[in-house]
Amino acid sequence: MSGTMAENAELSMTDQVYSDDLLADRETDHCRKFLSTKSLDSFDFTAIPSLNKALTMELARCEFIDRRENVIALGPSGTGKTHVALGLGLAACQKGRKVGFTIAAALVHELMEAVDDRRLQRLLKSLTTHDLLIIDELGFVPLSKTGAELLFEVISQRYERGSIITTSNLPFDERTEVFGSERLSGAILDRLSHHVHILEMNGESFRLRESRKRNP
Repeated sequence: MSGTMAENAELSMTDQVYSDDLLADRETDHCRKFLSTKSLDSFDFTAIPSLNKALTMELARCEFIDRRENVIALGPSGTGKTHVALGLGLAACQKGRKVGFTIAAALVHELMEAVDDRRLQRLLKSLTTHDLLIIDELGFVPLSKTGAELLFEVISQRYERGSIITTSNLPFDERTEVFGSERLSGAILDRLSHHVHILEMNGESFRLRESRKRNP
């Protein structure tokens, strides 16, 4: 892939995914600014024995992006799902891939605002330009019917065209309550789980562990 790392790395430093004009204003070294503290080298794999380290490091080679495959990190809060997702994003960024990051609730909010501002198609188009899109905390907050439909549109447009990494604290069979309907939930999961690598991350919260260390 041609271009420098800075030209290819389009990583938002907030919870928003920005449209093309705003992304253009952020053509600096986002890899260093956004993800320098979230590399896989700094992740404690021994603390989450359920996580397949070999698979995670294989994914860091970023060949799954070339194959337009997805990754889902599943596990309770505090087990490092976001850290791993960002670590994979950094690896992709360092290999010259265009990477976007957003929190699911923020993405849905931005999509709904785009509808009101009559710029939805422009935003959807910008979201298809990333080689890898990371959607963090999918399932943490229930979505309205409209929000779930807009999220489905994003996922549908990227299906087999670009990779997605999602993190979630909910198993697949509990997603219906988040997406509002069994039909929509099934459609979203069908596209995310086709050509997917699943990272199981069950264990004690890192934050809880650190709190215990500070307050024995």
